[in-house]
Amino acid sequence: MISFRFHVVSITAIFLAIAIGVVVGSTYVDGAVVDGLRNRINTVEDNLDDRRAENDRLEGELGSVHTYVEGSDEFAVTDRLTDVPVLLIATRGIDEGSVEQIALLSRRAGGTMPGVVWLEPRFGLQGDDDRALLGEILDADADEAAEDLWSTAWLGVVDEVRDDEVNEGPESTTTTTTTLPDGTTVPETTTTERPAPEAVLLGALEDGGFLSIDTLDDASTLADLAGADPSMLLVTGSRAREELRPMLPTVVNAGVRGGLPVVVADVYVEAPEAPGRGEVLAELLSRELRDAIVLVDAADRPEGRVASVLALDAAVDGLIGVHFGYGDGADGVLPEWTPP
Repeated sequence: MISFRFHVVSITAIFLAIAIGVVVGSTYVDGAVVDGLRNRINTVEDNLDDRRAENDRLEGELGSVHTYVEGSDEFAVTDRLTDVPVLLIATRGIDEGSVEQIALLSRRAGGTMPGVVWLEPRFGLQGDDDRALLGEILDADADEAAEDLWSTAWLGVVDEVRDDEVNEGPESTTTTTTTLPDGTTVPETTTTERPAPEAVLLGALEDGGFLSIDTLDDASTLADLAGADPSMLLVTGSRAREELRPMLPTVVNAGVRGGLPVVVADVYVEAPEAPGRGEVLAELLSRELRDAIVLVDAADRPEGRVASVLALDAAVDGLIGVHFGYGDGADGVLPEWTPP
């Protein structure tokens, strides 16, 4: 039988064990284990300081590289687009600074452009008034599918900007004869010049708020694109207005069907759960379209903006189906160098 005395002894033993543990922990354990922990903490802190110093060094080198790239971009593109007309189209919502830098580099390369042609949200045809106005401009049924209205509009735009000789045909000539007093006849040829091309559709789309133009402090207008037969550079990205994205394949397809050299550039944005670099272009454009144009997935970076301009030059020479940048499937950062 367990007596009360047994319980007292047991409880006393338990408390004695606790007391001994506290004493030992405050002497041997505190002196050995705690010192070891302190040494480990000091080692981690030293390693962290080394890592910080290494990161600072790498950031300094990266900053130097960026400074070099930004300082050399104009040299890289000089004379690459001499007298090449450029139709630069950008979607509202993406970084305007990147688009402006591409425009300025294109001009530095010798390209002629009126500025940046911005796709405005109204082109998304989200409202009945937008549909009605676009139908009126196109002389089309406003109840048609949005894809059909977009196709009509952009095929019309491409037709308007193509070479005047393609649209209007050759100059007309008329030959007459003049009889001199001595009875000799002299043929005379009169040449009737083609009328200057007009940006009727482009102007109507601008007036209707579907397009706008940032002339970059230049005196150029959308009318300067009429008959220019330009190369097309479309700049988009994950921040493009949602209502405009479905129209972009139609814009690209119209350029390809019209025989224009076409480059599509992506202003990439790194953010949590954002698409990976190059994924926007892969999702936006079919494989058939990607094989007919040139892609650039790094228009957010100086080297990507240089690549966009150099890609225009390469596209004029017939380059298609190539992807420049850093995303999956990229063929390289820049086009292969050729003499300007």
